[in-house]
Amino acid sequence: MQRIKETLARLTRASRDTRDALQDPRLDRIGRTTSSAGSSRERILYSADGRGPCILHDGVRSREEGVDIVFVHGLFGSRLSSYTKGGVCWIRDLLGQDLPNSRIISWGWSSTLSTGDTFAGQAESLLNDISRVRTGTRRPIIFVGHGLGGLLIKEALDTAALSRIYGAHAELGNVYPCTIGCIFLGTPHVRSTKRSLGDCVAATAVLSPSMPAPSLLRALKDSEKLLETQHSTFLLISRDIQVVCIREKLPTTITASIETIQDGVELGKGTMQTMVPKESVTYENFKVTKDELPTNHLDLCRYKSRDDAGYLRLLSHIQKITSGPSQAEMEAQEPRNQDILNALHFDTMMERELLIDPAYGHTCEWILSSNTSPFKSFLSSRDPVLWISGKAGSGKSTLMKYAWKSEDMRKELLQGWASGGELMMARFFMFEGGNRIQKTYEGFLRSTLYQILSTRRDLIKIAFPSFFDCPWPPPIQFTSTTNLNQGFYSLFAHMSENLRMVIFIDGIDEYRIMERKDHYEPGEIEVQYDREEGDESWGRSKWRTDSHTEIANLVNSMASKDVIKFVISSRELPVFEEAFAAFPRIRLQEHTEKSIAEYIAGRLDNEAPGLPDSVGLCTELAQKSQGDILWARLALDMVIDGSLRTLRQTLNSLPPKLGGTEGLYMRMIKNLKPEDQNDACRIFHLVLRAQQPPSIITLAFADQGYLDPYRNELKIVQDSAKPFTKNSLQHLTEQMQRRLQVCCVGLLEAEAKAVPDTLETARRVVFNHQTTKEWVGRRDIWDHLPSIHAVDDVDLDCSLLSGCVRHLRALESIQPPILMWPNVRIRQDAWLIVANALRYAERIDGRAKNIDMYTRMLDELDATNQRSWVAGLNNHKPLVEDPDWYDRKLPRLLQKHWAGFEPMAAGKSPKRKDFLALVVQANLVQYVQCKLDQLDVDARKKKAQELLTYVVSPKGEGFSACVSLSGDYLDFHHDMPDSRFLDVLYAAGADPKHDDQLWIKALRAGRNYFSRGSATMTHLMETFASKRLMLNRERWVAAVKSMLHHGANPHVELQIDTPGSGEDNQSSKSMTVTAIDYIRDTLEGEPEYAIDLLQLETMMGRRPSVPFQQH
Repeated sequence: MQRIKETLARLTRASRDTRDALQDPRLDRIGRTTSSAGSSRERILYSADGRGPCILHDGVRSREEGVDIVFVHGLFGSRLSSYTKGGVCWIRDLLGQDLPNSRIISWGWSSTLSTGDTFAGQAESLLNDISRVRTGTRRPIIFVGHGLGGLLIKEALDTAALSRIYGAHAELGNVYPCTIGCIFLGTPHVRSTKRSLGDCVAATAVLSPSMPAPSLLRALKDSEKLLETQHSTFLLISRDIQVVCIREKLPTTITASIETIQDGVELGKGTMQTMVPKESVTYENFKVTKDELPTNHLDLCRYKSRDDAGYLRLLSHIQKITSGPSQAEMEAQEPRNQDILNALHFDTMMERELLIDPAYGHTCEWILSSNTSPFKSFLSSRDPVLWISGKAGSGKSTLMKYAWKSEDMRKELLQGWASGGELMMARFFMFEGGNRIQKTYEGFLRSTLYQILSTRRDLIKIAFPSFFDCPWPPPIQFTSTTNLNQGFYSLFAHMSENLRMVIFIDGIDEYRIMERKDHYEPGEIEVQYDREEGDESWGRSKWRTDSHTEIANLVNSMASKDVIKFVISSRELPVFEEAFAAFPRIRLQEHTEKSIAEYIAGRLDNEAPGLPDSVGLCTELAQKSQGDILWARLALDMVIDGSLRTLRQTLNSLPPKLGGTEGLYMRMIKNLKPEDQNDACRIFHLVLRAQQPPSIITLAFADQGYLDPYRNELKIVQDSAKPFTKNSLQHLTEQMQRRLQVCCVGLLEAEAKAVPDTLETARRVVFNHQTTKEWVGRRDIWDHLPSIHAVDDVDLDCSLLSGCVRHLRALESIQPPILMWPNVRIRQDAWLIVANALRYAERIDGRAKNIDMYTRMLDELDATNQRSWVAGLNNHKPLVEDPDWYDRKLPRLLQKHWAGFEPMAAGKSPKRKDFLALVVQANLVQYVQCKLDQLDVDARKKKAQELLTYVVSPKGEGFSACVSLSGDYLDFHHDMPDSRFLDVLYAAGADPKHDDQLWIKALRAGRNYFSRGSATMTHLMETFASKRLMLNRERWVAAVKSMLHHGANPHVELQIDTPGSGEDNQSSKSMTVTAIDYIRDTLEGEPEYAIDLLQLETMMGRRPSVPFQQH
């Protein structure tokens, strides 16, 4: 955020300088002559100080044809001599002949760098000059930067892109959308294994034609954070720019006449050989091509003939960038458009909006009136944010839904603020009571992008250009927050001139930073109820407050007066009061008393006609509600359901607020019979304990418990005697629906059926309002009800596990749980139930009160799925005659286990021989121990050896298709299993010496968690941040130590591939290393594991590379 503010401030200054220069007649001497403003060529000009643009060739035939190629030399370089060898300046004498329809510009700069903001001042000058030279044209641009000149280009494009995104100073920002390629010659981008990025940049500066002063070198070394920020921003904005990174293969001999600095050490005067650190010159990304030339740093940009191999290589890169897609390629991109839309979509995208009741009668029309609301004036103003605030239950979501659907609102926008532009609209209704994705930044981005791109498919390639040049599914997780964020900002960067976007976000107080939840201590997550009044009385915690701060900052950072408007709603919390104080606001409770009275009158006319003094009752209830529509609805339910004789008494006794120990919610529960209170408490806590909102079938089974208390028999076992039918399941769902209404007094609701009169077992049960979930989750609430029996977490988890297994059994009578096309796999919804069951089992494992029953439930889970698997295969009839199905395919599949056919969104299903392989990945240590104990000695040893592979070497490839069903879903196969498995398996007879390949696989698994190029590591960091990644690293180190302790060979050799170079970016080199060296290479440079590395080297019989001192 600070970088954005500083950049926009600099742009204001730069833009002012540009306008002054354009008005200055002296521009004719350095740019286009006044008479040439129409069709004449720009002149080839040289400024005395060597700064600014020098046009060396101009062969473009019109303003829009051809390409501009801008060369930026390195530190202490020159516009001509930096590219001259043997008297030939190749960018002037050769390149124009090979690229006739081009304009070649060499831009010069001085060595003066901005203090505290490296390259910023020079970047502004570059943008100014290129914008001025390109006045009146939008032809493509290719930048070529040598050494530190490449960093200057990156800073300029970062600055231009931010100006486009935030709608500021378009004359400078227009450089960015026209840029189609960047070629970096020996430019450091990232840190190397042993050097920081600042050190790498300083090492590159030493290779300049003149030796930099020590003060400049130190300044570059100290610019680490600025350089890291520059590169991360460039990654964000360069997704549709073809990038080529070329490094030198030969060192440069330099003679130092001053004290030079390298790796933080003063080397003194003399001659030395050095080169830009190899690992720093290239980086991984979709549109990055890596190459290398057999030359030194200075000769990377100097060629003396057209036959020079380096010149030919560079020319081919430029030609490749300038060649656009063919018509066939354009037609072929439509399937990829659909792939991307499918990946953005998630099933619960519109769930919260659909759950919101439509506005009653005319109760919300006031928002569109200029006399009663600032909404219409906001639509025509330049204000970027309108905040609709209101206390809990005041009807904010209903109002947001009404406003979103208003055609008058759209007309007002098109006639005013959005006139002359292209209006795009999206909405996101956050839902804390839903699954993870419904309350996170990922959900907001996916929903918003899906709504925009599904109506404008031509923009998909603008948002996600790099995903059109890779296989699908892509090798990285498409729905990572980083990727989605880049796509969102790419739209603004490329379309800010015409784009006008309006986004409605409802319930930003329900936003949660789920991906960093594990960074917080339990006390920071636990909700405190230390306020009696206001919206904070519903509870607060550090995690919630930080979540609110983050979403407020996100809205403020994205809001731009020129191109985007946000309409947001939330409770009136201090975080939002401060963040949105400068924006127009609607306080809902100041407008709703009349609407509430209208709502009450309408319901009384329909449900209690002829009620005496109904007008007075309406007025009294409306006033007592204090603008809280939810309170009014629930209170009216109690009044209507009660006796007319006690109506006045009921009305007078109604608590004035919803929550707390004396509020309306408590009154509703106290009105229940004691046995119904207990049932309500249990059902509420089952829903709270569920992985995500449970389906009504799962909840109905879980509500019955997992054990028959009279027979001491598992409910799952009893189901075997009486299989489910559609009629029995229909009866079960209807019965559960009644229990939600009676025992839970309507505070829990089942989603409406998508198709009436059908049995839909996937219907989820959710809280009717966020305040309800917050209230029932309070521990002190249930202490005020003496008839309530305390709920036990293990009992709840056992019931939920039982509910999932019984639900899977029920699926057998409704639909086959397998899909046959395009490949054989378990249905996504069935696998999600399996995954939930295993997560409940993970909570139970080690805490089960009855181990035999716990084990039996999991055995039934396995048996149920295998039976369904076999039945589904046997019942399958190919659509076309396929003799091979019965003769070969079916017998082969029948021998397989269902656990090996997980539905995947990317990659192949993880290989699993049986259910134990899956439960190892689910960390069910106690269950595995029990199953091994049931085997004889030889079978136990064989199985333990087999399971050891899953414990020490997870594959970590591909991503489950269940992510689209639940934002809470975590793949089982990405993580290192619990280290306790090692002792269990060794005790059962597993031996790492049995197979060197197992030891090699275990070693290779470490790169999943320690290599920045690893898709697994990226996925882990995107989902549950660094804590989960660190746990995997710790488990891998523990596994390596354990295997060495049990005799693994530290001298075994393994083949590894090292990245190569070349235009195809696919070449690699293979080399052989020992286990000792591989482990050191994996852990070296990781400070947290320095002691572990020393211990491992000692175990492997090698003297530690660094003396170990214990303090």
